[in-house]
Amino acid sequence: MASTPAPVSLTITLPADVAAALQQAAAGRGWTPEGLAADCVAQSLEVATRHRVVLERIDRVDAALLDMAKALGAIEAAGGQDIDLSDFCRYRKAG
Repeated sequence: MASTPAPVSLTITLPADVAAALQQAAAGRGWTPEGLAADCVAQSLEVATRHRVVLERIDRVDAALLDMAKALGAIEAAGGQDIDLSDFCRYRKAG
């Protein structure tokens, strides 16, 4: 079984206006400012993680497109004028 990770303690210093907004938002909903701040950190971490994953996927797609372009260029350079390159396309023209 996976063990539960130990909690981590962080100390943050907020500008007075942000701290006041945090306290007001938390008090208005019956939450603690610390709990709301922890939720904000967790949400920001989730967004940052998703952002990095998207960037990694874009890099992989770019690399695959480059590989495909190189392969098609090599086929054409090898005298593949008689080869119907539409066979390489996943989405073929109807007709």
